[in-house]
Amino acid sequence: MYYNKKKLFLLLFCIYIVSAIPFQTPITTVEKYYEDSLIADLEPLLNDEDDIERSCNACISIIKTMKRFCYFPERFHLAIMTNVCKRTKLVDDEVCEGMVREQGPVLRKVLRTLDVSGRDGHLVCAAALNSCPYPEVIPWDIEFPKPKPTQTPNPDHHDNNKKAGEIITVLHLSDWHLDPQYEEGADTVCTKPICCRSESTDYTNITNKASPWGSFGCDTPLSLIESMLEYIPTIESNISFAVFTGDIPPHEVWETLPIEKTQAIQDSSYALLHAHFDTPFLINTRLYPVIGNHESAPTNLFPLKNSSLPKKNHDYLSMEWLYKSLEANWDGWVSPYHLPSVHINSGSYTAHPTQGLKLISLNTNFCYHLNWWLYQQPTERDPNGVLQWLINQLQASEESGEKVWIVGHTPPGDHSCLHDYSHYYYQIVERYAPHVIAGQFFGHSHRDEYQLFYKNGSQRAEDAISVAYIGPSITPFPDLNPGFRVYKVDTSTFEVVESSTYIAHLEDAMDWDTPLYWQHEYSASAQYNFNTKHHKPLSPGWWHKLSEKMELNDTLFDAYWQNRYKNSILTPECNEVCRYNAICGVRAGRSEDRCDYIHDSNGPPMVFKEKDACGLGIFTDAASGRTHKIMNV
Repeated sequence: MYYNKKKLFLLLFCIYIVSAIPFQTPITTVEKYYEDSLIADLEPLLNDEDDIERSCNACISIIKTMKRFCYFPERFHLAIMTNVCKRTKLVDDEVCEGMVREQGPVLRKVLRTLDVSGRDGHLVCAAALNSCPYPEVIPWDIEFPKPKPTQTPNPDHHDNNKKAGEIITVLHLSDWHLDPQYEEGADTVCTKPICCRSESTDYTNITNKASPWGSFGCDTPLSLIESMLEYIPTIESNISFAVFTGDIPPHEVWETLPIEKTQAIQDSSYALLHAHFDTPFLINTRLYPVIGNHESAPTNLFPLKNSSLPKKNHDYLSMEWLYKSLEANWDGWVSPYHLPSVHINSGSYTAHPTQGLKLISLNTNFCYHLNWWLYQQPTERDPNGVLQWLINQLQASEESGEKVWIVGHTPPGDHSCLHDYSHYYYQIVERYAPHVIAGQFFGHSHRDEYQLFYKNGSQRAEDAISVAYIGPSITPFPDLNPGFRVYKVDTSTFEVVESSTYIAHLEDAMDWDTPLYWQHEYSASAQYNFNTKHHKPLSPGWWHKLSEKMELNDTLFDAYWQNRYKNSILTPECNEVCRYNAICGVRAGRSEDRCDYIHDSNGPPMVFKEKDACGLGIFTDAASGRTHKIMNV
């Protein structure tokens, strides 16, 4: 987020260039001199919040220094950068050391390949830190096997000649973030990115005690997950299938290694999911999972097939272990015919959950801005060929007359999806929607949202062709109630005809004697009820019309904003700038169409301060200190 980009840069600076050894060595006079000099060079990044040109120049200058330091002796390098990190007091010492230990080897490899003064450096500063104007997308007109049919169905028109389909129920879970170290009674306020752990609690001076069911500012206890899984069959006894849009491990991004630690969390979580989804009288349906950015260890790092990996003691960075373990954990849900694709296609696969529908599970981590491998030169427009594989799948579906759902973790319109990749993906959606692509489903933001895709470079209701449903998180992190979605789907088109969100109010269940109460929060057609002659409820055009009405109707927008936070008591007030960006984001199925980044050097974007649910912002949010005193009720 732009509001804390200077602090984020300072953190990244420390992480980028420290080597993988977590301990500190004595400081010599020369090292102290360099340390003081670096602190002085970083001051402009903290003080010139609105001077875009100076901010960008400073960012480029520091990355140049970081690249030079990659060739310095490791001990010299380590002593200076560890102390720079600790002197900033932006992060807990353990967090700083852990991030350096896990991310450092990859960052050092990538930095050496960058043209820092050119597009490479400006892209890092723009995408990861929002400190420079974002570089223009590199043009690439994707070639498709066949041109788009001239006659495609309008998603807002009823086909009177088509037989009405059956209405089926689909469950959408997202962003689990199970924390095995969550402890009831631990402090919800701490200096680390996530709290509610004994290791970060001073039991003689607790600000606010963690509830047994989960707490704001913390990841998910097992009790919360079990409560939700037990509740679902009480409201829907006949679920046709379910999707899980990624992120099982906690936000403990400074301590994901050894890989056995992260893998154990995933293995136990999938065992619990199998128990509930494979058992009669429980949920008892197939679950189709997606790979999230937290599934990897270290977090976010998904190498390309041509990535130059560190050669010594870093075999785990290939992520071969992850793809193999996911293939094992997804067995029983994904058919034996399609299961090998998980490994072959870097975590992507296809399935046929019901007759006439193909589900494409896409590894979207190849667009994620904190996947440092994506910056290593030479870069790829289509990392690991995933987009071409997607095109081939969609083309086959077009020719066979079946509909497609695309499921992934990071939404292509999210600020964390690199503009180039998002731009290319958008071309694919425009080619195959609405006649093939009937729905898109993502997670990652933790909030209850949706994004729109259009044709012909337009943002009008009549040109809206696809909706991306962004599922609410189960985790309360950062300040949200836990939630999940249920869709009603017409099998004649496989379009969503109703979307309902269910939540639990954490503030109402502070002890074991008060069970967590799950409830229906809202259904889209009823909550946003308005009459339109030209657009079916929940069609792309209908959702666009809703965005137009929210511009004019404060009550309607306020309802959307509250639902976006799952009616958390910590939902921030949304001012004029906030409303502008929120509605802009709804219409931005392509990340370059967002309004909350620096488009040019004329000035900063209009940005509303909102806590980051994922990415570097979770560190500065922790450093600035959480205030969850409202939970003392």
